[in-house]
Amino acid sequence: VENCSFLVLQTKGEQVAGKEMSVIVEFTNPLKQTLENVTLRLEGPGVLRTIKKQFGSIPMNSTLTWEVKCIPIRPGLRKLIASLNSDALRHVYGELNVQIQKP
Repeated sequence: VENCSFLVLQTKGEQVAGKEMSVIVEFTNPLKQTLENVTLRLEGPGVLRTIKKQFGSIPMNSTLTWEVKCIPIRPGLRKLIASLNSDALRHVYGELNVQIQKP
């Protein structure tokens, strides 16, 4: 979609408290230029601690994939939120609700 950029979040593995799962964040650069100084941030209270990661640059039309392994602590409905900032593109968000099961 032109000029509509967002982060896509998905999970991999069992969503069970105390068991390892993965959160995958995907972002495709929608601009006709390379994004520089890219920072991704992922937070999810009760699922993972807030993590920030620097990425150098993302060429136009290329997709960045970031996989984070975590062990959810508390069961229940949790929200994962990812945000991306760079020189040319700021405050790009994505979120995902996950239902963490009891062990």
